[in-house]
Amino acid sequence: MAAHIVDERTKELQRPSTQIILRTHTEPSQDLDEERRRATFSVSELAYVLNGGKELLEKKQRLAEILAKTSWGDKSKRYFLSREEEYVGGLRAALGIWEKMKAEELCLADGALMRSLVDFPGGLELHIGMFIPSIISQGSPEQQAKWMPLCMGLRIIGTYAQTELGHGTFVRGLETTATYDRKTGEFVLHSPTLTSTKWWPGGLGKTATHAVVMARLMMPDEEGGGVRDYGPHGFIAQLRDLDTHLPLPGVTIGDIGPKVGYNGVDNGFLSFDHVRIPRDDMLMRFAKVTPEGRYVPPPPSNSKASYATMVFVRADIVKNAGSSLGRAVTIATRYAAVRRQTAPAAGERELQVLDYQNCAATLLPLVASAYALFFMGEAMMAMYRQFEKDRDRGEFGALPELHALSSGLKALCTWITADGIEECRRTCGGHGYSKLSGLPSLFQNYVQNVTWEGDNNVLCLQTARHLLKALAGVRQGKRVSGSAAYLNEVAVELAPESRCGATCDKCWLGADVMAAALRHTAARGVVTAAETLTAATGGKGLVFEGRAWNENTVESIRAAKAHCTYILHQTFVQSVDQLEAAAASDPGATCEQGRAVGAATAAVLRQLAALFSLEQLERSGGVAALLEDGYLNAAQAAALRRRHRLLLTDLRPNAVALVDAFGFPDYLLNSALGRADGDVYRGLLDMARGSPLNATQEGPAWPDVLKPVLAARSRL
Repeated sequence: MAAHIVDERTKELQRPSTQIILRTHTEPSQDLDEERRRATFSVSELAYVLNGGKELLEKKQRLAEILAKTSWGDKSKRYFLSREEEYVGGLRAALGIWEKMKAEELCLADGALMRSLVDFPGGLELHIGMFIPSIISQGSPEQQAKWMPLCMGLRIIGTYAQTELGHGTFVRGLETTATYDRKTGEFVLHSPTLTSTKWWPGGLGKTATHAVVMARLMMPDEEGGGVRDYGPHGFIAQLRDLDTHLPLPGVTIGDIGPKVGYNGVDNGFLSFDHVRIPRDDMLMRFAKVTPEGRYVPPPPSNSKASYATMVFVRADIVKNAGSSLGRAVTIATRYAAVRRQTAPAAGERELQVLDYQNCAATLLPLVASAYALFFMGEAMMAMYRQFEKDRDRGEFGALPELHALSSGLKALCTWITADGIEECRRTCGGHGYSKLSGLPSLFQNYVQNVTWEGDNNVLCLQTARHLLKALAGVRQGKRVSGSAAYLNEVAVELAPESRCGATCDKCWLGADVMAAALRHTAARGVVTAAETLTAATGGKGLVFEGRAWNENTVESIRAAKAHCTYILHQTFVQSVDQLEAAAASDPGATCEQGRAVGAATAAVLRQLAALFSLEQLERSGGVAALLEDGYLNAAQAAALRRRHRLLLTDLRPNAVALVDAFGFPDYLLNSALGRADGDVYRGLLDMARGSPLNATQEGPAWPDVLKPVLAARSRL
């Protein structure tokens, strides 16, 4: 093709037109620089808190640069991969990280950091996330000694097979059986129905060699003929030959096909046809089966120990929610700060999209939510670590509280995050629909969290049962502790004279005023759920099964959400108080360690905490419920809404600084719109050029599809 040459006359003709455009043109990178100059707090100080200190933040940036240069960590083609390429690439990345850890003698925390940065889910997800934790938490010392070296050396690859075609959250209904054979000292794993087929385990389809299989333990009577069902227990089963990777006899296994997202992970199906495994392959840290076939149940204090792995996973989901939402709001907020739309008058520059109140009203509460989820995630994992210490001493008293809280928070936090990522995408307009924004893939890979490890509504009902039982105990004169302690004062809390103490707009900035409103909402929710359920049973009290329970779950779910919202608020406020107090008691050193913030940073965080809570009250219908209950009057409700809008204005100058503080490298975001330098349009064009469709100018359809059609024009 001939070179395109522009003559001087044409250039001169165009020059005045170009000057008109340049008078109102802005460079996005300059907009982002200006946004950062407006910040009222130390971004680095807050970034240290969110990243575990200066040292870890710098390590994250350094690792991002290193990983981007590896063949398996390169993200330049990530958005253009086929499903098979995703699977192979994700597995290659996971193995690359594993080898790097071994070669450089890096710790597990470094490996987890690299996995988060590469952000390429693959076939090792459940090997790391559930197979190994199950052996650690449920395996006997002898079993750990046998299996952990194999796991850590990748001589075997595991997964966790619990969910079945016909059963998910209702674990007691699982249909896969493990029947003990006293003569041989083996268990027979069997899938007696189509619906007993294991379905969904990650890595099962084409990667795993072994699985922790949840199956109902069946113990035949010694006399023969009968069998006793001891419910679900964990068993380690080999699935594939270690030399050929082919399924073992009696094992039917495969991949379940493409999903909405997360397609680098080979989620699979699995069924057993009378497959025998050794007795020692039942996880026996707590419950046991002796060689002669006697079932030894766990001690009463340990009877719920099998929940530990699921509680860990739910706590981990809560911890990761803040990071996932934080990535989305970083992309959307940076883009909204540089995207301009509609000039106020002819010849003036267009306005930044973030300056429109409706855009700020979407993004700033989501920034606040990301911070709330971050602090909750830290607190939840601290609770789980304490539980592990207690468990190792044989103490399980904290498990019911941890189970209830992790269930409800898993639900609420994943709802907030999944909905928030999609809201961020919509805020980015047409460019948000492009995979190059990073938002569609982030949503596709995250949205599974609202379902896996427990359907969110079912998990809310787990929390509600805990709350309803606590309320029943209080009414019998008992004191309850933990997150439901406010129920000890429920009679005072819901007394007719109990009213909101806010007397002005500014009152809604007070943590005490907000806590009181959220606490009242939570208490009213629990009492209403109890009244509804009691009425359905004809006054027989609380029944958590059967028709009465099944037909009265809406109020219970609402109560669980209100409870968890109150806990999110309290955790946010307490975390900020602790960070500021630490700075006051030990100025200097603790800030770089990520354990303290100064007054200016604390002030902005308290604004975020207030905005988060006001937003949750408005979104959940909490304001209407408080009005209905008589806790609020119309003037107080109006003041609440005004303060919500004023907070948007107050926080607007810090919007970009607040998302910068998350410290996400461009490598992790992999987004044309979320670039730290703000050069978004160059980013879109550069990434688009990498499309395989641009490998040739004609395109792949030209020779066989388009050319014959267009050639026909000569015959017209």
